[in-house]
Amino acid sequence: MEKYIEQLIDISQYAGQRLDYTQGGGGNTSVKSDDANFMFIKASGYKLKEVTKSNAFVCVDQKKIFNFYNSKEANDGCDHEEESSKLAKTSVIEVAGAPLLRPSVEVGFHSILKKYVIHTHSIYANIIACSVQGEDVANSIFSNKDYGFVFLPYINPGFELTIAMKNAIEKYSQQYGKFPQVIFMKNHGLVVTADSLEMVKEIHTDVNLSIIKHFGLNEDLQSICLEQTENGFVSNTNIVKSFVKDYGLNLEFLSKYSLYPDQLVYLNNTVYNSPDTLVVKNGRVFYNTDIKQATTLEETLSAYAFVIKTIKEKGLDISLMSDKDIAFINGWEAEKYRKSIK
Repeated sequence: MEKYIEQLIDISQYAGQRLDYTQGGGGNTSVKSDDANFMFIKASGYKLKEVTKSNAFVCVDQKKIFNFYNSKEANDGCDHEEESSKLAKTSVIEVAGAPLLRPSVEVGFHSILKKYVIHTHSIYANIIACSVQGEDVANSIFSNKDYGFVFLPYINPGFELTIAMKNAIEKYSQQYGKFPQVIFMKNHGLVVTADSLEMVKEIHTDVNLSIIKHFGLNEDLQSICLEQTENGFVSNTNIVKSFVKDYGLNLEFLSKYSLYPDQLVYLNNTVYNSPDTLVVKNGRVFYNTDIKQATTLEETLSAYAFVIKTIKEKGLDISLMSDKDIAFINGWEAEKYRKSIK
């Protein structure tokens, strides 16, 4: 088991150390055993860079989860969301020296993919995923890539997303005779999968660099800057300061431009439920909270600002989540749990 934990740490640190790839507790990674009987996956609510030999990961019964999703269909007339949620929790396998945590809310789609999986909320991939023209842009960039890709419409995380991904993969495989190793998820993010540890990182890097080259971008969102105040912290990150200057920032704006689940979970819900936690005053963003929450909020806001500004600057149209999808995320127990992890 130690070998797989080391591999999970490797890909988690690769993706988790970069703000432009993951923000706060977003994104997840997984590694399957050679016999595909069990899988190590990032724990729900933890940051990818927090994955160590004794923390922030879970081992699950991979075969049990895989068989469940290969025996179900989204249109069979049954509601499998609660069933799949219980399955994830009851599939956890105890690992000596590590706490029993809860697997990522996206453990389902990890189970149907290749040995290694990296799922990020890359700001570059989300330019595509959060624009109306995203699928056309993806086709223009990636149609000739050897690794192949599919572009999924927005689907709420959980059972339905896993089944939709499984069906899209099967359709692509039948048409092209190979497994697509890149998956763009509308208003969500990027998934990369491979049977080689180095290859999954290489493909993920290539996807992001290809988008950067296509749009003529700079890899300039590498870190945030928070300054301590009497009650917490104030943002001194350039992208946040320029965004607030150009667009302002309040609940009305966030609600009008709801792009993806992490924005709802961390930004919108914080402003709505705890308005004193994130305050905009004299063009500056103040976080009246501890350093961990302030960091998560600032990272999420920085990525959100980058995606909106870039989509607008490149002449694309912003794709928004529907009211129905927003209501699902706001009421989903799994996302409330993820946000509660401190």
